[in-house]
Amino acid sequence: MIASKLQLIWRLKAAAKRWSVQQRKSSTNCDLAIIGGGIIGTAIGRQLKLDLNHLNIQVLEKGGCLGGHQSSHNSGVMHCGIYYPPGSLKARLCVQGIDLLQRYCSLKGISYNKCGKLIVASDCNEAELLNCLLERARDNQVEDVELLDSLGAIQGKSTGCRGVRALWCARTANVSFRNVTQAFGTDFQEAGGIIHLNTEIVGLRQSCNCEYPLELTREHGETIGAKFAILCGGLQAARLTHWVEGEPPKSSPQLISLKVDYLRVAAKYCDHLSTNVYPVPDWGAPFLGAHFSPQSDGNVLLGPWAVPALKLEGYSNDEINMPYLAQVLGSCNFRNMVRRNFSKCVHQASKALCPDVQIKELQKLMPNFSYQFAEKGPSAVQCQLVNLDGSFVDDFVFEMFRGTGVRQRVVNLKFTPSPAATSCMSIAELIAQEVKNKLDCTALG
Repeated sequence: MIASKLQLIWRLKAAAKRWSVQQRKSSTNCDLAIIGGGIIGTAIGRQLKLDLNHLNIQVLEKGGCLGGHQSSHNSGVMHCGIYYPPGSLKARLCVQGIDLLQRYCSLKGISYNKCGKLIVASDCNEAELLNCLLERARDNQVEDVELLDSLGAIQGKSTGCRGVRALWCARTANVSFRNVTQAFGTDFQEAGGIIHLNTEIVGLRQSCNCEYPLELTREHGETIGAKFAILCGGLQAARLTHWVEGEPPKSSPQLISLKVDYLRVAAKYCDHLSTNVYPVPDWGAPFLGAHFSPQSDGNVLLGPWAVPALKLEGYSNDEINMPYLAQVLGSCNFRNMVRRNFSKCVHQASKALCPDVQIKELQKLMPNFSYQFAEKGPSAVQCQLVNLDGSFVDDFVFEMFRGTGVRQRVVNLKFTPSPAATSCMSIAELIAQEVKNKLDCTALG
């Protein structure tokens, strides 16, 4: 009798132990999981809770805070949409997004500086290119763009600026995108959304659970069941894409991580730097050129210049990951990019090695600007999507519930370069509508 009771107790303890292990290995299941807690992931989470409040939605962020990478490492410019090819996602979503974002900041009391932007032509050849930009502005329905034909008109916007002609973009503004991301996260949580920080997802696969067909695996083996997932991987987008698409064909575009550096001008030297000042862009490059950008703290950022990062998330020169480097240097995409843009690559490297080169480039816009005003500024890491032939992919790349298996339940934001931060709220509206359409089809909503 005693033996049988002891055996029963042992079995109950063993069952309790198994149940405890199961609890540790699984987390709360959800209707929709958003992987990535940057400005895009939090904007999407917020919009979905506004539109579909009854759903259990979770944001899973591998870092210890929201917006720890590209969302908070940038020049803080709200772009007006003048640069992007008509009909592109960038053009449409940026023009919509800047209005949505400025209204949101005003509503939430988030400080932003509507200081405008000058795009300055230093010579007659660049002046001709301004006409193309002005035409794009009209095609993209960008409001409040003005052509300035005289030095006096240019200096009326920025005292120390020099050029033969310029475009004035009155709608351009500057904001801390980190603050915007935090506000989105707060809205999301107040609407009932759940945020998991320090939660790295290392795998996504199809589950045998009919109610939660997706299984997300956390770093230490715990799993989260989900009905749908939205991947906002940013710098990690290639890894997330591999989960849902498998090994990419060799002809596929490749994400390459770039280390971006800025100089900073202290506020006491910034009296004459009250607006964004940009050069005429090089259409063949993924960046808009070295520029002056006023910040919310009164300082001004100068730059940037960009060189390949030595690690996927490598913010300093001593952060090196040899497998990542070998993968990048061994790719045809990277080699063809260098071959196509050799002189530009050398120029970027020269600016990284010798900031005087950067200062001289900036002096084309502000002749009286001196190196003594500048100090080392922040570093950032951005990714560029490069085609097999070495050309740059020049638009957002989203995949919405396309394909079979896992892919039919996943939205994958595969490439979200600038102006994604400006466009975050319009991107969120677009994705939310796609989710609602999907829910209508599957009768989940």
